[in-house]
Amino acid sequence: MSSYKTEVQNLHYNAATRSFEAMVVMYEGTEATKYPTSLRLPIDSDFSFVSHKLVAQAKKHRARKANHLVSRTPTGQSKLAHLGDLARQLTDSFGFSSGQRAA
Repeated sequence: MSSYKTEVQNLHYNAATRSFEAMVVMYEGTEATKYPTSLRLPIDSDFSFVSHKLVAQAKKHRARKANHLVSRTPTGQSKLAHLGDLARQLTDSFGFSSGQRAA
């Protein structure tokens, strides 16, 4: 089993659905995988309890390989290489040569 680091981002309470919502990010190697999570609990629930439950929910999604609402992004040096590829693709798609610049 591989190890990974988790982070809870943008934790907030949605009064319309009476639930806590957050993005749980799991960092593993050079990849960050984001899982949207929500949990119906009272608004006065303990922050650490809510965070723990949301991480547990994301881990269940990961274990089931429920990938329909998952975002994967490269981290660190790989991310920079990815941005270079993206810039090259944009340059090619707009027909710029290495000597031309966009206005």
